[in-house]
Amino acid sequence: MSQRLREHIQRTLAGGDKLFSVYITAGFPEKAATLPILQALDAAGVDFVELGIPFSDPIADGPTIQAASTRAIENGTTLPWILEQVAQFRRHSQMPIILMGYLNPVLQYGMERFCRDCQQAGVDGVILPDLPFEEAHALMPFFHAADLDNIYLIAPNTPPARIRLLAEHTTAFLYCTAYTGVTGANRAAEQQTTQFFAALREMVDVPYIIGFGIHSAEQVHRYNAVADGVVVGSAFIRFIQQQPLASIPDAVRTFVKGLTQRKH
Repeated sequence: MSQRLREHIQRTLAGGDKLFSVYITAGFPEKAATLPILQALDAAGVDFVELGIPFSDPIADGPTIQAASTRAIENGTTLPWILEQVAQFRRHSQMPIILMGYLNPVLQYGMERFCRDCQQAGVDGVILPDLPFEEAHALMPFFHAADLDNIYLIAPNTPPARIRLLAEHTTAFLYCTAYTGVTGANRAAEQQTTQFFAALREMVDVPYIIGFGIHSAEQVHRYNAVADGVVVGSAFIRFIQQQPLASIPDAVRTFVKGLTQRKH
């Protein structure tokens, strides 16, 4: 496990705060924006960033992130380039970074090489939605050797027995989708869904955060009441694609403050 990510999560929750994470596709809306966006999110007080690895078939993502992935690929974004951006960012910041993507590009890169290069660049963890638990065992030694967290996902329709299994083997935290389906849907937090997440307190011992479709301060507040934090993705991508490169620092600060009331 990444000591940096683990200690940050423990310190934040022990202080009575909730975790706030943001997802951004690397290389979007242009390659030159990636490092300034990471720096701006850090300055705005985001707890950690999920940096997306663009892929041509992002099966868990809705239209917004699909379009961002296509744009990033057209921009020439590659996995080695993403790791270079993380390494540059890491020279001046200790904000945890999690790579979120799909198994195909990672296997093409080579799992052992990927984990080793992630460690050298300063990556803290990985979320691969299409890596089933049953097929992850052969890969776990590579994650462990590189001190990388491998974070599993659950949904409101995940059976309780499987939730307990994934919670036992996930590291850092458990990623919970706010609903079944792809990212970015404009859905309100339904009572049945929030009851499901509240019940997780009695089911798992690890921190859990909620993502998918979160786009308002009201949703952040409601989900924070039943979880350890949230991650905002599609809403941030829609926001950032409208910002000129020069305005990113102030714009990102405004975006984060608008959802969390943080005063960084």
